[in-house]
Amino acid sequence: MKDTQSNIPRLGLNRTEVAMSLGVSVNTVDQLVKEGRLPPPRRWHTRKIWLTAEISAYLTEWPTDAAAEPNRPAAAGDDWRARA
Repeated sequence: MKDTQSNIPRLGLNRTEVAMSLGVSVNTVDQLVKEGRLPPPRRWHTRKIWLTAEISAYLTEWPTDAAAEPNRPAAAGDDWRARA
């Protein structure tokens, strides 16, 4: 019998899963939420769940790497851009 659970789309992630999906620590997830760079989690009883759609929406607002876009000048004061 085929595993049907693998066909179910993930609509939400817990804190550890968010960290793993971004390749950062759980403490970094907390900091990104505090800074407003990630959405706050949703609550269901004692559980915290991040909606994958909201995470994606926040990530699309993150700045791009200026080094990857040589024709685009880096914005002043933009600490997120990589520096050569």
